[in-house]
Amino acid sequence: MEKLKKILIYGLNALLLTLIGLALVRIGSYDGLLQSQRAAVFWAGDSGATFAQVSCFFPADRPAALDSVLSFRGRIDAKLAGAGVEPKKESEGKHWTDCYSTQDTLTVEGERNSSAVTVFGVGGNFFLFHPYALLSGSYIYEDDVMQDRVVLDYELAWKLFGGTDLAGMTVRIDGKPYYIAGVVRRETDKFSDKAYSGEAALYMPYSTLASLRADSETGISSYELAMPDPLTGFAKTFVQESFENDGGVVVENSGRYSFQSIFSIFTNFGDRAISANGVSYPYWENAARISEVYIARLYACVALLALYPLVCLGILLVRLFIRLRARAKRLKSGLWDAWDDRYARQAAWKARRAQRRAGRDVKQPAAAREKPGKERKAQKRRVRTAEARKRAEEPDTEAFDGAVAADIESIVREIMAEKESASPKEGPP
Repeated sequence: MEKLKKILIYGLNALLLTLIGLALVRIGSYDGLLQSQRAAVFWAGDSGATFAQVSCFFPADRPAALDSVLSFRGRIDAKLAGAGVEPKKESEGKHWTDCYSTQDTLTVEGERNSSAVTVFGVGGNFFLFHPYALLSGSYIYEDDVMQDRVVLDYELAWKLFGGTDLAGMTVRIDGKPYYIAGVVRRETDKFSDKAYSGEAALYMPYSTLASLRADSETGISSYELAMPDPLTGFAKTFVQESFENDGGVVVENSGRYSFQSIFSIFTNFGDRAISANGVSYPYWENAARISEVYIARLYACVALLALYPLVCLGILLVRLFIRLRARAKRLKSGLWDAWDDRYARQAAWKARRAQRRAGRDVKQPAAAREKPGKERKAQKRRVRTAEARKRAEEPDTEAFDGAVAADIESIVREIMAEKESASPKEGPP
């Protein structure tokens, strides 16, 4: 039963960790899904420098004037130089790029019919910040000599002409012809699909749209900037300080998917849901805000899924701590016992040494025990010298006994020889 319980716990933890991993992978895929949030990455390229993308959205009743944007552009290089960013040579371009846009509704006529469409008046490097898929032709740019070119999206191209290969053809707005530069397809991700209402769209230069609305002032509703960020928040602070009097809402796109930014959605959810400044966000910003909610929801799921594994991990760590603590106590007790044994062995060794010294002291005279070490050694040398002299003066009894034995043997041999010579020799009968 205990084994089955462990298997179930391990299996449940493995399943929860797998779900957490899948949620984190999905969060990573959402992070890079919206191309409109990656202009800083595109503009930085392989430079290795830190760039930031910052957007400013203005209230619908107080759009920014073009002069305000142009004045801000003129201060960017000086601001970067003050932050230690060396200016580029004229042939090398600029450290930064930007775009601005506004939105309106116009009636556009084509070969087949006419339609009321959403018109985006764009300026700057708009199609870097919004890299729509180009189906035919080319984009339009701020420095184009002719400002009468437009870009159609896929829906409008099919509605007006029944196809997408339209470069060089014309559409008419208020009876005036405009040349088609190209046809694009907008983003097809689920966030953009939710944020965009689906109507056909046309893109033209901002100055051209402003000339069509000469009877009313056409202001800028959105400004976007990609620039070096030598200090964290440098670019965002610069944009806020420059447009604070226009009542714009500033967003740092390059850092909006960080954990800190996503966590702030939970803490400021009420303020986020209510727009008190009258800002009407373009669809790409609404798509980004929807993606933030999705990512925040996934983080909430990760937190809930991680509760049980964290509790199990906490229990495991507590048990491990208890075991390690018990083992540490046993080790400490063993060390103290070894320490006590060491002192016991040392005390026994000292006792044996004292006994040996006491035995030697009993054999030696009291006077020798009282003498210091050097005098005791000298006394021993004198005793050994006296014993050697005594042995030299005493006769060598062993040598004497040997000489006497040799003399007696020689005398006996002489007597035996004389007896043999004195006795008569016996002859034959």
